[in-house]
Amino acid sequence: MKITKEIFNNAMDFETYDKHVKELFAQGKTTGDNQSPNYIYFTKLGIQRVKRGLKTITLINKAIDTLNKTKAINWLVISEAWCGDAVNIIPSIVKMAEAEKKISLKIILRDQNPEIMNRFLTNGARAIPIVIFLDDNFNELANWGARPKPAQQIVIAHKENPVKSLDEVKVDLQKWYIQDKGQTVQFEFRDILESFK
Repeated sequence: MKITKEIFNNAMDFETYDKHVKELFAQGKTTGDNQSPNYIYFTKLGIQRVKRGLKTITLINKAIDTLNKTKAINWLVISEAWCGDAVNIIPSIVKMAEAEKKISLKIILRDQNPEIMNRFLTNGARAIPIVIFLDDNFNELANWGARPKPAQQIVIAHKENPVKSLDEVKVDLQKWYIQDKGQTVQFEFRDILESFK
């Protein structure tokens, strides 16, 4: 399914997405098909992590320079409120988009958009977040996701040699995100944007 201007324009901006997540959580719900107590709990953590990330993540000068030189571009993020990776990554994406007016950022939900999600699988899985870079005519230029490369290596190492429980791996991932402070995402996005020149 091609991402059209209509699909992009009907997607949520970050403020709408953030408000939607908080309203659902206030009703004891979350986004997506899975409404289990665990996913509600992960949504609570996610709301806190997004808030903290927006306060604490700072943009790197090299990323800002690249953002300022970029042409008009659209970023479409596939996410869900309960996703531990998404809640750590979205603040960096939001900060980058806010730093350059030529970037339009929109968010869609994975489970509501299976036709789009299924085009951007990670090793056959519906891993999120995924960011799709589109030009001003909505041609796909590149995509990124579902994690920064070092975080992905933590997951791959666990799959290849599962000496830790999945919960322990999630703790390791969260520690990595906290220590990284959104820097790797910025560098990876900078490299993508520079490749368009």
